[in-house]
Amino acid sequence: MNHVVLIGRLTKDPELRYIPGTGTPVATFTLAIDREYTKKDGTKETDFIPIEVIGKSAEFCANYISKGRLVAIQGNLRVDRYQTQSGENKTFTKVSARNVQALDSNRGKSENPYVESHQDGQPSFEPTQGLDPNGFQAIDDEDIPF
Repeated sequence: MNHVVLIGRLTKDPELRYIPGTGTPVATFTLAIDREYTKKDGTKETDFIPIEVIGKSAEFCANYISKGRLVAIQGNLRVDRYQTQSGENKTFTKVSARNVQALDSNRGKSENPYVESHQDGQPSFEPTQGLDPNGFQAIDDEDIPF
């Protein structure tokens, strides 16, 4: 079984490119993930993990996540082997992500209009004034088959 779940922060904005011929979107970026233990001097080591996302998730990454955002990645580990022009064999390990989820809000604001943030950044799960808490409007349409 090859299954990876990571939570970390982007070190820079995702780079989006398209595969020639198919036009499939591919986004690449690096996640910075602190190790769980602290050294004697109180510092933590950080791992920098290369991530590759293909398809609609790649376009989501390019449009909605940016440097510094906290994201969760679900995917699998890939080890690519290649040969340099000088004939030297190299390996490159990366995570091929299937799912990407932003865990914090962009620019300190909540993406959910029903959640306000306190000054300390903690969300308050009380409806914002003036918004319909259900968020729906009844449709009276005789053409709906159910």
